[in-house]
Amino acid sequence: MLQDDRDAGAPADLSAVFGIGSGLSTELPPGEILTEQMSMAVYPAPLCWISLDTPGPQLAAALRAEHRRSGLWPLLLCDSDETFGERCTVGVVSPEPLEHIDRWRVYDVMARIWEGLVQVDDELGPAYDLDVLAPFDYTCPGPAKAGNLLADPDVLANQQLPKLVDEDTRLALVPVKRGADVLTVLGWSGAANHVSRTAGLSAMVRSWEERFGARILRLGPDRLDMSVAAPPQTAEHAAAVAAEHWTFCPDRILQETGSLSAYANEIRGRRTWSFWWD
Repeated sequence: MLQDDRDAGAPADLSAVFGIGSGLSTELPPGEILTEQMSMAVYPAPLCWISLDTPGPQLAAALRAEHRRSGLWPLLLCDSDETFGERCTVGVVSPEPLEHIDRWRVYDVMARIWEGLVQVDDELGPAYDLDVLAPFDYTCPGPAKAGNLLADPDVLANQQLPKLVDEDTRLALVPVKRGADVLTVLGWSGAANHVSRTAGLSAMVRSWEERFGARILRLGPDRLDMSVAAPPQTAEHAAAVAAEHWTFCPDRILQETGSLSAYANEIRGRRTWSFWWD
């Protein structure tokens, strides 16, 4: 079941629900606990708390400031085509253990996906023309170097939040130490047509948090939005980052810009990254 009726109304102190942290000093609006949809247990393990109504950006900012103590990551959830409480962004597949994320290195994630994307068909030839991959070829270039911080990552995240809130948005609190892990622990299936499991994607986002000051802000059934405090500033650096994004979400690049070089121009200096999977 997705909605846990035992916790309708959401207690202000969620430490008892998730078994972490020391509670919240910020008052929460009415909400509920979301659990794994496919679980056969009478009381499935809780995945996150979610507000019943559209949140104010100030609430998410206040909860972000409490994250280090509470252990609860504030996250916007959007579900424009579905009904909250029946089929939401989370709990669609069985969550993976956090230890699975630790097993992945960014280069290994990139190389495995890159090789799969450019795989040669005996009759049709290469899957992509080299002009699509330029300035790269069929060999994975590996991760880009770190960017230079232009802002405090958490301050920038709070500044970007109002742009992502609409009537289909709810606020979630997820029991993770860092935002990148929400893709794995929530049972999210947004990238299921690209990768079967999400631990590798979480490993990439962890690295983006460290190299680019990225913060996950909003998650939907097939999309992801984040702020970026250290975006690439040069054409060469933007191309290297675009290569990472192609392995992370090829649909976003190929169906909108058509090539890595065009996408690199789009993200150069940009302080938000958005992805969607077909």
